[in-house]
Amino acid sequence: MITIEIPYVVQPGDTVFSIARKFNTSVDAIITRNNIINPSLIYPGQRLIIPVQGNYYTVQPGDTVYSIAQKFNVPYESIIYINNLSYPYNIYPGQRLFIPGISMSYPPSPVPPIPSSGPCPKYYTVQPGDTLWSIAQKFGISIDELIRANYLVNPGMIYPGQTLIIPCPSTPPVEYPTLRLGDRGPFVVNLQARLKSLGFDPGPIDGIFGPKTEAAVKAYQQSRGLPPTGIVDETTWNALLFATPPAPPPASGKVYIVKPGESLWTIAQKFNTTVEAILKANPEIKDPNLIYPGQRIIIPISQQAATSQEIITDKEPQDKEEEK
Repeated sequence: MITIEIPYVVQPGDTVFSIARKFNTSVDAIITRNNIINPSLIYPGQRLIIPVQGNYYTVQPGDTVYSIAQKFNVPYESIIYINNLSYPYNIYPGQRLFIPGISMSYPPSPVPPIPSSGPCPKYYTVQPGDTLWSIAQKFGISIDELIRANYLVNPGMIYPGQTLIIPCPSTPPVEYPTLRLGDRGPFVVNLQARLKSLGFDPGPIDGIFGPKTEAAVKAYQQSRGLPPTGIVDETTWNALLFATPPAPPPASGKVYIVKPGESLWTIAQKFNTTVEAILKANPEIKDPNLIYPGQRIIIPISQQAATSQEIITDKEPQDKEEEK
């Protein structure tokens, strides 16, 4: 195994145990590395070094953070935190992720370097100033072919150093099969992982299209104005792969997007509520210490305020009062 060390600033509500769970490491490792005499006496703002053992994984076509977590039986939150992934946690073929807890690098053979000439597909490293349009023009392919070859969820988010697959010109895109109740296989894993990333619970990501996955598909289709058939056809696949997560605010509260460094305690303070009230409004949160940047949570509000619904981002409640 490889050991890496990650700097971490203690947040309100943190404990050594919750930090260890967040990074899929041990309490003893954190205590020993930081010479902590009393594990109960850590405080917000304290700087710790978090030692994490694991190894690197090279992302394969079709991988998602959630399917990788399932493959190695590690919490997906740990992969997000350790690799500093931002919502919506886009990853791409050829990217290297550090996976806590795995003993050897996988797969053993790295992604081949960019060939100077020869048959396609090729690999290309994004340069400063590149856009998908300029890259597509450079290699004589369409933007749509480039997006499909790299499973890009947000085509506007490419960055220098990213490795892209350059498909053969006019190569037909990956054909996603129609899926329905009872189907099994890797495309069902892809479907379940994508549903979960969009906030629709398909049950375990096990590659089995069961009743819970069907219910999640129907709920997603309804949120997009599609017929809620529960069958994943071409229209539904296109919505799942290339659309941004829907954000329909519930009647009982407002949707808030968690920012880096926040905890339920700081969010509760910000909106003059309690951690208990937030947990009650978000029953899917099983561990109050495991929230992550980009996560959407419900902030409970009074019935009088419930008539005006919106997604809360960077503005705090007092900002809204000043605007009135």
